[in-house]
Amino acid sequence: MIATDASQRFPSATIERLRSPAPTFLQRAAPAVVLAIAALTGCTGATTAKGSSAGSDASPGPSGFEGGANPNAGADAGAQDDATSMTINSGIDSGVDSGAATNVGAGGPDASADTGTTTAPDAARSNKVLIYAVTSPGAYRHASIPAAAAALAKAAAAVGLTTEIVGASDATNIVDPTKFTAAALAQDGAVILLANDGEPFGYPATQEIQNLSDYVHNGGALVATECATDCYGGAFSAPIYNHPLSVPYHALLGATFTGHSNFAPATCKTIGNSVFVAQLAPAFNVTDEIYAFTDFAMDNQVVMTCISSTDTNTVRPISWSREIGSGRYFYTALGHPDTNWTMPLDSQLPNTRLVEDHIIHGLLWAMRR
Repeated sequence: MIATDASQRFPSATIERLRSPAPTFLQRAAPAVVLAIAALTGCTGATTAKGSSAGSDASPGPSGFEGGANPNAGADAGAQDDATSMTINSGIDSGVDSGAATNVGAGGPDASADTGTTTAPDAARSNKVLIYAVTSPGAYRHASIPAAAAALAKAAAAVGLTTEIVGASDATNIVDPTKFTAAALAQDGAVILLANDGEPFGYPATQEIQNLSDYVHNGGALVATECATDCYGGAFSAPIYNHPLSVPYHALLGATFTGHSNFAPATCKTIGNSVFVAQLAPAFNVTDEIYAFTDFAMDNQVVMTCISSTDTNTVRPISWSREIGSGRYFYTALGHPDTNWTMPLDSQLPNTRLVEDHIIHGLLWAMRR
């Protein structure tokens, strides 16, 4: 079963096939119908660093996130979705009202071919990658951000990309909307939203969000991780600022964060043989928070699912990709502790590195490299 959140407003769908060489599409079904899943599998460039210090303590987060640098503290009862999540056998309640199909079984483009529906309009874009790790005042801040930014920059350099890191240290964690003007984005080959939370572009950021959306629609590459899906009205950021949900922002990211399991052991499985998971072990163990979502876009192509040991009846989508206009977008929710950015996710399986075996391939795909 795959589930997001029972409170979401959208109808469900049914998978016709899973793990087929050809794309598998979810068809719209009546509300309360769930997805029936037949099977799940089982550096050298220049770096411009703006504050990627070796470590920083996380500031206390809102109720439901673990505060500080102790990932074993566990989430608040408010963050747990046990009471609200769909624990229906083989189900995912997700989608958008438009009725567009979601490709959850195919697992994105095949590792051996580029299946994009457009030509590569951004092939001439720069090799510069903006790693934007800002969290706004009062929002939750992952202690792993410095390690994550360093790991991403190192992997990017290894494939000939340059990086600009903004907000990776506490000292440089300053909201900078100038990075999201149309002119600034035009200089970026890709943008990585690294574990942002709150209102990282400022508020209301209507123009900045529109600029980012236009950037992607016009051929730009976007990668997002972790609680970037909580920004601008997610389950924990909304009560802090008491501002309405930014529909354009969450439409771009393809989901809205509603909570997560306790930091605990989990089992993850890859779907298909897309470039995002082709290097990963098809099934592996990890200790992390497993996120839940609502407003799940019907055209998200899910490439990985996870089951937390704290909620063994619920399989959750954790990583997905989408073609957006002429651009591409990739998301993964894993990465809570430092070790998940610096060591294999599964200590028994060396081919379970979060950056080298997963995220870097999503970045290169989004950049059409």
